[in-house]
Amino acid sequence: MIIERMPNHEYHAAPGISKSGLALIMRSPAHFMFQEKRASSRAFVIGSAAHAAILEPELFAAQYMLLREVTDRRASAYKQPVAVHGEDFVLTGTEADYVAGMQESVRSHPGALEILSAPGRAELSVTTTDPETGVTVRIRPDWVTDDGRMLDLKTTQDARYDAFARSVVNYTYHMQQAFYQDVWFWETGERLPFEFLVVEKAMPHAVMMYRLDEEAIREGRRLYREALNTYARCLESNHWPAYGTETEYLSLPSWAVDADVDTEELNDE
Repeated sequence: MIIERMPNHEYHAAPGISKSGLALIMRSPAHFMFQEKRASSRAFVIGSAAHAAILEPELFAAQYMLLREVTDRRASAYKQPVAVHGEDFVLTGTEADYVAGMQESVRSHPGALEILSAPGRAELSVTTTDPETGVTVRIRPDWVTDDGRMLDLKTTQDARYDAFARSVVNYTYHMQQAFYQDVWFWETGERLPFEFLVVEKAMPHAVMMYRLDEEAIREGRRLYREALNTYARCLESNHWPAYGTETEYLSLPSWAVDADVDTEELNDE
Protein backbone atom coordinates (compact mmCIF):
# COMPACT_ATOMS: atom_id res chain seq x y z
CA MET A 1 0.00 0.00 0.00
CA ILE A 2 1.30 3.44 -0.97
CA ILE A 3 -0.33 6.55 0.51
CA GLU A 4 0.35 10.14 -0.47
CA ARG A 5 0.18 13.10 1.91
CA MET A 6 -0.13 11.01 5.07
CA PRO A 7 0.64 13.28 8.04
CA ASN A 8 3.94 12.47 9.68
CA HIS A 9 2.38 11.62 13.06
CA GLU A 10 -0.02 9.16 11.40
CA TYR A 11 2.84 7.43 9.61
CA HIS A 12 4.80 6.97 12.83
CA ALA A 13 1.69 5.61 14.56
CA ALA A 14 0.91 3.17 11.74
CA PRO A 15 1.40 -0.61 12.12
CA GLY A 16 4.70 -2.16 11.13
CA ILE A 17 8.35 -1.54 11.80
CA SER A 18 10.40 1.17 10.14
CA LYS A 19 14.13 1.66 9.66
CA SER A 20 14.38 3.68 12.86
CA GLY A 21 12.70 0.83 14.72
CA LEU A 22 15.13 -1.68 13.25
CA ALA A 23 18.02 0.51 14.39
CA LEU A 24 16.68 0.29 17.95
CA ILE A 25 16.26 -3.48 17.61
CA MET A 26 19.97 -3.62 16.71
CA ARG A 27 20.73 -2.21 20.17
CA SER A 28 18.21 -4.49 21.87
CA PRO A 29 14.55 -5.46 21.43
CA ALA A 30 13.81 -3.82 24.79
CA HIS A 31 15.07 -0.47 23.51
CA PHE A 32 12.54 -0.72 20.68
CA MET A 33 9.54 -1.94 22.66
CA PHE A 34 9.98 0.32 25.68
CA GLN A 35 11.37 3.44 24.03
CA GLU A 36 10.40 6.75 25.57
CA LYS A 37 8.37 9.22 23.57
CA ARG A 38 10.54 12.21 22.80
CA ALA A 39 9.20 15.73 22.75
CA SER A 40 9.67 17.70 19.58
CA SER A 41 12.86 19.77 19.64
CA ARG A 42 13.79 22.86 17.67
CA ALA A 43 16.38 20.78 15.83
CA PHE A 44 13.60 18.43 14.71
CA VAL A 45 11.42 21.41 13.73
CA ILE A 46 14.23 22.91 11.64
CA GLY A 47 14.91 19.55 9.99
CA SER A 48 11.25 19.12 9.08
CA ALA A 49 11.14 22.66 7.71
CA ALA A 50 14.26 22.05 5.61
CA HIS A 51 12.72 18.89 4.15
CA ALA A 52 9.56 20.77 3.25
CA ALA A 53 11.47 23.73 1.79
CA ILE A 54 13.65 21.53 -0.40
CA LEU A 55 11.23 18.76 -1.37
CA GLU A 56 7.88 20.57 -1.38
CA PRO A 57 8.58 24.29 -1.83
CA GLU A 58 4.95 25.19 -2.63
CA LEU A 59 3.69 23.48 0.51
CA PHE A 60 6.49 25.07 2.51
CA ALA A 61 5.55 28.55 1.29
CA ALA A 62 1.92 27.95 2.28
CA GLN A 63 2.60 26.45 5.73
CA TYR A 64 5.67 28.21 7.07
CA MET A 65 6.58 31.76 8.01
CA LEU A 66 10.22 32.85 8.02
CA LEU A 67 10.80 35.81 10.33
CA ARG A 68 14.47 36.35 9.57
CA GLU A 69 14.59 39.76 11.27
CA VAL A 70 12.92 38.56 14.48
CA THR A 71 15.25 37.23 17.19
CA ASP A 72 13.11 37.66 20.31
CA ARG A 73 10.25 35.19 20.70
CA ARG A 74 8.67 37.41 23.31
CA ALA A 75 8.00 40.01 20.64
CA SER A 76 4.50 40.45 19.21
CA ALA A 77 6.02 40.04 15.74
CA TYR A 78 6.61 36.42 16.73
CA LYS A 79 3.60 35.71 18.93
CA GLN A 80 1.01 36.84 16.39
CA PRO A 81 2.17 34.50 13.56
CA VAL A 82 2.49 31.62 16.06
CA ALA A 83 -1.15 32.09 17.03
CA VAL A 84 -2.09 31.56 13.38
CA HIS A 85 0.44 29.01 12.10
CA GLY A 86 1.61 27.23 15.24
CA GLU A 87 5.04 27.28 16.87
CA ASP A 88 6.46 24.52 14.68
CA PHE A 89 5.73 26.50 11.51
CA VAL A 90 7.23 29.86 12.46
CA LEU A 91 11.02 30.18 12.20
CA THR A 92 12.98 33.16 13.44
CA GLY A 93 16.49 34.56 13.11
CA THR A 94 19.17 31.98 12.40
CA GLU A 95 16.57 29.18 12.16
CA ALA A 96 14.97 30.92 9.19
CA ASP A 97 18.38 31.75 7.72
CA TYR A 98 19.47 28.10 7.90
CA VAL A 99 16.36 26.77 6.19
CA ALA A 100 16.29 29.45 3.50
CA GLY A 101 20.01 28.97 2.89
CA MET A 102 19.73 25.19 2.54
CA GLN A 103 16.82 25.56 0.15
CA GLU A 104 18.69 28.04 -2.02
CA SER A 105 21.90 26.02 -2.02
CA VAL A 106 20.20 22.75 -2.97
CA ARG A 107 18.25 24.45 -5.75
CA SER A 108 21.54 25.87 -7.05
CA HIS A 109 23.14 22.41 -7.32
CA PRO A 110 22.70 21.04 -10.89
CA GLY A 111 22.38 17.38 -9.91
CA ALA A 112 19.97 18.07 -7.07
CA LEU A 113 17.91 20.47 -9.17
CA GLU A 114 17.66 17.92 -11.97
CA ILE A 115 16.15 15.17 -9.82
CA LEU A 116 13.96 17.49 -7.74
CA SER A 117 12.61 19.19 -10.85
CA ALA A 118 11.62 15.86 -12.39
CA PRO A 119 7.96 14.88 -11.92
CA GLY A 120 7.68 12.93 -8.71
CA ARG A 121 6.13 12.58 -5.27
CA ALA A 122 7.45 13.57 -1.84
CA GLU A 123 7.07 11.79 1.51
CA LEU A 124 5.25 8.70 0.28
CA SER A 125 4.17 6.28 3.01
CA VAL A 126 4.72 2.66 1.93
CA THR A 127 3.48 -0.31 3.96
CA THR A 128 3.91 -3.92 2.90
CA THR A 129 4.80 -7.42 4.14
CA ASP A 130 8.29 -8.87 4.47
CA PRO A 131 8.14 -12.05 2.36
CA GLU A 132 10.59 -13.90 4.62
CA THR A 133 9.02 -13.31 8.05
CA GLY A 134 5.50 -12.16 7.19
CA VAL A 135 5.74 -9.08 9.42
CA THR A 136 4.51 -5.63 8.40
CA VAL A 137 7.16 -3.12 7.41
CA ARG A 138 6.98 0.51 6.36
CA ILE A 139 9.14 3.21 4.80
CA ARG A 140 8.75 6.90 3.97
CA PRO A 141 10.95 7.88 0.99
CA ASP A 142 11.70 11.59 0.76
CA TRP A 143 11.35 11.77 -3.02
CA VAL A 144 10.43 9.25 -5.73
CA THR A 145 10.45 10.40 -9.33
CA ASP A 146 7.87 9.21 -11.82
CA ASP A 147 10.66 7.74 -13.95
CA GLY A 148 11.83 5.54 -11.06
CA ARG A 149 14.52 7.13 -8.85
CA MET A 150 14.55 7.36 -5.07
CA LEU A 151 16.18 10.23 -3.19
CA ASP A 152 16.86 10.69 0.51
CA LEU A 153 17.71 14.11 1.92
CA LYS A 154 20.22 14.37 4.76
CA THR A 155 21.18 17.55 6.60
CA THR A 156 24.60 17.36 8.20
CA GLN A 157 27.47 19.28 9.71
CA ASP A 158 29.98 18.08 7.11
CA ALA A 159 29.11 16.78 3.63
CA ARG A 160 32.65 15.85 2.61
CA TYR A 161 33.34 12.27 1.51
CA ASP A 162 35.12 11.01 4.64
CA ALA A 163 32.75 12.79 7.01
CA PHE A 164 29.62 11.46 5.31
CA ALA A 165 31.12 7.97 5.16
CA ARG A 166 31.34 8.11 8.96
CA SER A 167 27.72 9.30 9.10
CA VAL A 168 26.65 6.36 6.93
CA VAL A 169 28.17 3.95 9.45
CA ASN A 170 27.15 5.84 12.60
CA TYR A 171 23.53 6.33 11.53
CA THR A 172 23.22 3.10 9.46
CA TYR A 173 22.29 4.94 6.27
CA HIS A 174 23.44 1.89 4.29
CA MET A 175 20.85 -0.18 6.15
CA GLN A 176 18.26 2.46 5.32
CA GLN A 177 19.03 2.33 1.60
CA ALA A 178 18.88 -1.47 1.41
CA PHE A 179 15.68 -1.58 3.45
CA TYR A 180 13.97 1.16 1.41
CA GLN A 181 14.89 -0.42 -1.91
CA ASP A 182 13.75 -3.86 -0.81
CA VAL A 183 10.48 -2.71 0.76
CA TRP A 184 9.65 -0.77 -2.40
CA PHE A 185 10.43 -3.89 -4.46
CA TRP A 186 8.23 -6.09 -2.24
CA GLU A 187 5.31 -3.71 -2.70
CA THR A 188 5.70 -2.74 -6.37
CA GLY A 189 8.01 -5.24 -8.06
CA GLU A 190 10.28 -2.32 -9.04
CA ARG A 191 13.86 -1.96 -7.86
CA LEU A 192 14.74 1.72 -7.88
CA PRO A 193 18.18 3.35 -7.90
CA PHE A 194 18.84 5.32 -4.72
CA GLU A 195 20.78 8.51 -4.05
CA PHE A 196 21.57 10.60 -0.97
CA LEU A 197 21.28 14.36 -1.24
CA VAL A 198 23.45 15.83 1.52
CA VAL A 199 23.39 19.50 2.52
CA GLU A 200 25.32 21.18 5.30
CA LYS A 201 23.27 22.98 7.93
CA ALA A 202 25.60 25.98 8.27
CA MET A 203 26.83 28.44 5.69
CA PRO A 204 27.74 28.05 2.91
CA HIS A 205 25.34 25.06 2.97
CA ALA A 206 27.56 22.95 0.74
CA VAL A 207 25.78 20.20 -1.18
CA MET A 208 26.94 16.74 -2.24
CA MET A 209 25.18 13.74 -3.79
CA TYR A 210 26.24 10.16 -3.06
CA ARG A 211 25.45 6.67 -4.27
CA LEU A 212 26.54 3.77 -2.08
CA ASP A 213 28.52 0.97 -3.66
CA GLU A 214 27.33 -2.64 -3.78
CA GLU A 215 29.42 -3.72 -0.81
CA ALA A 216 27.81 -1.05 1.38
CA ILE A 217 24.33 -2.08 0.23
CA ARG A 218 25.02 -5.77 0.91
CA GLU A 219 26.18 -4.92 4.43
CA GLY A 220 23.10 -2.75 4.93
CA ARG A 221 20.89 -5.60 3.80
CA ARG A 222 22.62 -7.99 6.20
CA LEU A 223 22.05 -5.58 9.09
CA TYR A 224 18.36 -4.96 8.44
CA ARG A 225 17.70 -8.66 7.80
CA GLU A 226 19.26 -9.61 11.12
CA ALA A 227 17.24 -6.94 12.93
CA LEU A 228 14.02 -7.81 11.10
CA ASN A 229 14.38 -11.51 11.92
CA THR A 230 14.96 -10.61 15.57
CA TYR A 231 11.85 -8.41 15.54
CA ALA A 232 9.78 -11.25 14.05
CA ARG A 233 10.94 -13.67 16.77
CA CYS A 234 10.15 -11.15 19.49
CA LEU A 235 6.69 -10.58 18.06
CA GLU A 236 6.00 -14.32 18.03
CA SER A 237 7.27 -14.93 21.57
CA ASN A 238 6.21 -11.55 23.02
CA HIS A 239 9.62 -11.45 24.65
CA TRP A 240 11.69 -8.26 24.29
CA PRO A 241 15.04 -8.77 26.00
CA ALA A 242 17.65 -6.11 26.62
CA TYR A 243 21.25 -7.25 27.00
CA GLY A 244 22.59 -10.52 28.40
CA THR A 245 21.61 -12.21 31.67
CA GLU A 246 25.04 -13.66 32.45
CA THR A 247 28.04 -11.87 33.94
CA GLU A 248 30.67 -11.27 31.28
CA TYR A 249 34.40 -10.74 31.57
CA LEU A 250 35.40 -7.34 30.26
CA SER A 251 38.77 -6.39 28.78
CA LEU A 252 40.01 -2.88 28.25
CA PRO A 253 39.77 -1.80 24.61
CA SER A 254 43.04 -1.69 22.71
CA TRP A 255 43.08 2.10 22.56
CA ALA A 256 42.92 2.30 26.36
CA VAL A 257 45.72 -0.21 26.80
CA ASP A 258 47.86 1.65 24.27
CA ALA A 259 47.16 4.91 26.08
CA ASP A 260 48.39 3.41 29.36
CA VAL A 261 51.59 2.22 27.72
CA ASP A 262 52.24 5.62 26.20
CA THR A 263 51.66 7.32 29.55
CA GLU A 264 54.14 5.01 31.31
CA GLU A 265 56.77 5.66 28.67
CA LEU A 266 56.31 9.40 29.10
CA ASN A 267 56.61 9.08 32.86
CA ASP A 268 59.87 7.09 32.51
CA GLU A 269 61.37 9.92 30.55
